[in-house]
Amino acid sequence: MDQREFAEEEFETVDLAEYLAVLRERKWVILLSTLVVVAAALAFSFTRTPQYRAGAEVIYQPMGTDSSVLGATLFPAVRADEKIPADARLIESPRVAQPAAEALGEQQQAADLLEMVDTSTNLDTDVIQVTATSADSEESAAVANAFAQAFLDSRRENIGAAIDTAGELLRAQLEGLQAEGGEADTIIALRARIDQLQALSAMQQADYVLVQEAEVPAGPFTPQPLRDGILALAVGLVLGVGLAFLLNFLDRRLKTEEALEREFELPVLASVPTLGGNWRTRGKDLGARSDVPIGFPDRNSPLLEPFRTLRSNLEYYDVDGHLKVLLVTSGLPQQGKTVTSINLALSLALSGQRVVLVEADLRRPMSHTYLGLSNDLGVTNVLSGRETFSEALQLVRIADFVFSENGQEGKARLERNLYCLTSGPVPPNPAELLGSKRMQELLETASQAADYVIVDTPPLFVASDAITMAKFTDGVLVATRVNETTREDAHQIRTMLERANARVIGVVAGGVPLGKQKYYAYGYYAPGEDG
Repeated sequence: MDQREFAEEEFETVDLAEYLAVLRERKWVILLSTLVVVAAALAFSFTRTPQYRAGAEVIYQPMGTDSSVLGATLFPAVRADEKIPADARLIESPRVAQPAAEALGEQQQAADLLEMVDTSTNLDTDVIQVTATSADSEESAAVANAFAQAFLDSRRENIGAAIDTAGELLRAQLEGLQAEGGEADTIIALRARIDQLQALSAMQQADYVLVQEAEVPAGPFTPQPLRDGILALAVGLVLGVGLAFLLNFLDRRLKTEEALEREFELPVLASVPTLGGNWRTRGKDLGARSDVPIGFPDRNSPLLEPFRTLRSNLEYYDVDGHLKVLLVTSGLPQQGKTVTSINLALSLALSGQRVVLVEADLRRPMSHTYLGLSNDLGVTNVLSGRETFSEALQLVRIADFVFSENGQEGKARLERNLYCLTSGPVPPNPAELLGSKRMQELLETASQAADYVIVDTPPLFVASDAITMAKFTDGVLVATRVNETTREDAHQIRTMLERANARVIGVVAGGVPLGKQKYYAYGYYAPGEDG
């Protein structure tokens, strides 16, 4: 199998997986739709009055007498495929309904009977089927037979009247020839034709014959709850599946990592589960609790592996050593950008890297709250020239947020791996400060003091600060959440960052159900490698 065939097969597999995912997610829609349709069909079926159907059959049989005998004017030649449909319509007319009603008696009305009767033709066998439908099984058979018999009687009367008329004409012609002394051969021929007509009249023959009488049906043809239930089940499933895909189409939220990658056109570098937080903040807010977990208290921490994967993927992108200053942003608030910034910084510090976390969200800063730091001094003080970078920098007690394999000795080695430059007092002009030359110089100073600089910025849809600062950084990470970010959000974020010529590394997907995250390092399965 060549590479093109493999790619096509993989694409089809992904599509099938997405379809199955839609069915799993919308299973209750499918189930509810099916139950509603089946219940409605069964309710309708059980509440309907049973209807019975019986049918009689008459077949067309030409009389076999030459028109020279009967007279072409009275018995013109007609094709069977034209005659039979015309006669079928005749059965459903008052001309047949009235004698059928009289035959049935019991004050049957011809108009009511006509509503019960239907006819169909089979030109291959020259058969007309007379069908009657009624709430009474015996009545359905009786009505079908009455209409069939009334039709045969009508045809017999018509043919008899035509034969009598033809006979009178022939007798008048014979009398005229005899009076004028006509040729003997002509007179003999006329007498022979008159004899044939008299024989036909005595036989009272019709051109249709009853071949099948209607029998009393054993059961109703409708309703049939079992049949209706099975059909409703099929219809409900089709309707439910269609509704599921319609809702999925109308639902613009991105619900999987694959959907995020497809719409952002960026790799998902880490899948972070949603957890309830028990970390106590420190400092002046001592006793408060964070809504989102921060750090990795032990080896079993559900956040450890996602951010270890994120760290490994960043190392893959940093092959040239030029990925030191990372900007973290999101589209909307509460999509995990600050938590991503802090946990990424902790993960890098845990691996032995020296990290500076810069709180560049000057509108709604949260890093100091999560880390239990003071916010009296910070970015705004440095940018205004009131404090130096080193004076505003604060050491993070990393041992309070991460585990150490080597006990107190290991914790001691980690103590100077993470620093934080909080936002400082909220300024009146955050956009101007963050886009200034001094901000660029601050980040350059931070990159000289650390192996990595993590910059937490405001959401893109709230302020343009992240766009302004992107040119000062080496790469951008977008924090987002499955089931919250929409296709339109993804397209707008991608467009905004592309216009800013930002180097976007990838996406951090939050809100992934615990146990369903995908941990993979980009570049591990490179083309041509085994395994």
